[in-house]
Amino acid sequence: MVKYFFYFQNSFDRNLSELTLNSRYRFEFWKPKITSIIPSGLPLFPFGVWWIMHYLRIFKNNNYGIFLVYDGDILVHRSGVFPGYFRFPFMSQDDIQIGDIWTHPEYRRQGIASFAIQQILILKNKPGRIFWYIVESNNLTSIKVIEKLGFKKIGEGVKRKRFGFGLFGTFIIEKKY
Repeated sequence: MVKYFFYFQNSFDRNLSELTLNSRYRFEFWKPKITSIIPSGLPLFPFGVWWIMHYLRIFKNNNYGIFLVYDGDILVHRSGVFPGYFRFPFMSQDDIQIGDIWTHPEYRRQGIASFAIQQILILKNKPGRIFWYIVESNNLTSIKVIEKLGFKKIGEGVKRKRFGFGLFGTFIIEKKY
């Protein structure tokens, strides 16, 4: 069974200098609209499903979105912003989770993921909000990024199947620190 580490950061816990990105990149925070199901460069699955969840109000709040970084027309990074829902029972009403992060292999180790996460923290800052980050325990690169950004490890856990399906799985914190 895959083990996960659970990280969090309170809204105003940041004490880091603001990161910058090379001027050749453009970035945006995409929000779903009735006429915009997915951002340019992303597949319909799973992003269309998240759009549906947003409009059916399955998420605990309306902060679902995706931070995108492009080099010209090439999508080089995405970071999802997800409100709590049934997969994350430990999240409160206003909390958000930063996840489904991906950087194009040719653009890794350039600070793009760190920049994107920091921008999300700035854009989505709200008193009392907790930012969550869940990572497989063997993903050392992702762990290094999130710890560098000041997130604190709160525990370890697993994803348990629901109704016999991993798709409906729930993340459970089994051991708190």
